[in-house]
Amino acid sequence: MAASNVKNYRSSRKGWIAVLLLALIIVLLVGLWFRNEDGDTYTLPRNLSRIAYGVNVDISAMIAGSGYTVRAANGGDFFDLAAQLGINTLRITDVRWTNSGKMRSRGVWNAVFQEAASHHINIILLLTDSNHRSALAEAHILLGDYGLAHAPALWMVDLSNEPDVSDAQEMDELRAEAAYVRRVAPKVPVTIGGWKSEIAGQPGKFDWQDPADIPSLIDLVDVVSPHLYGFEQDAARGISPAESTRDFLSAVRQQAQRKPILLEEFGAGNGLATTTQAVPTGSPSWQASVYRGVLQEVTAEHSQGVIGAVAWIIAPRPAPSDASGYQGDMAGWAFVLDHGQRLLPAAQTFSAVEHSQQDRLQEGSSP
Repeated sequence: MAASNVKNYRSSRKGWIAVLLLALIIVLLVGLWFRNEDGDTYTLPRNLSRIAYGVNVDISAMIAGSGYTVRAANGGDFFDLAAQLGINTLRITDVRWTNSGKMRSRGVWNAVFQEAASHHINIILLLTDSNHRSALAEAHILLGDYGLAHAPALWMVDLSNEPDVSDAQEMDELRAEAAYVRRVAPKVPVTIGGWKSEIAGQPGKFDWQDPADIPSLIDLVDVVSPHLYGFEQDAARGISPAESTRDFLSAVRQQAQRKPILLEEFGAGNGLATTTQAVPTGSPSWQASVYRGVLQEVTAEHSQGVIGAVAWIIAPRPAPSDASGYQGDMAGWAFVLDHGQRLLPAAQTFSAVEHSQQDRLQEGSSP
């Protein structure tokens, strides 16, 4: 009888082990990919448990005494404000590096990443050339020397902002960057933030964000990250921000080879300062309507491989040395002004869209 019980126990234990292994496999599969209505599989970057509702931001907004420091109205820091607004992703620039090639200290960069991690905020690290040094040099310092390749908050590395994919030398530089990043941070997805290509027969003139150019960079990236603007022009033709987003992402998806898509820049003027036009465009309410339309459409397309959207830009920043006379400190694009003490209506769209998504999920799960 005892021998029989041992045998039954072992048989039962084997059965439970098989069940647990099967459950584990299912969990891993669900975590690593999902399928759209057509059955296409989309591989997800690591640590993505929610849609990326993000903003572009210069590191100066996070540093006390920078002249561009952002704080919450209740006295909290930049990260407190971002968390309050429902922002869970930051694409970080450093205009100081771009202008001068001067790198901020290890302590500053590590403090930023540690604060992001403590607020459950993911970071997209944008690498750029400076006037004196290359983006690859910046990668060596930040990812290698400073150890940010292993920082828990590092979610993605962006090799360049809107490179010319028709320039062979520039593409070679991107390949060298990608090889280095994958060596030091092999589990971190790599992307390229937008793109352009020179128009044949028109030197110095470019076609921007054409999905037909994606094959030129697709082998370098784990995530396809287009940029989208021009909502005002579309609206003049009766096309809403959500429709603009839907049409553009559909065209991108056709070239993305089932890789995830992150709308890494989108934006609209707030009407309070110049953007790319000589006079201010838009208004606070228009800006909020663009944000709402884009974020709602991105949320709706999550099951089709769209992993989020990142707005341009949360707050004013130091003006780049090569900035046009129109854009300046980016105040015309921002929705957080006066160092965080003034919030435009667009600030509330992140949490509003996220909460509406959660409500829909709860309704769908109700008996």
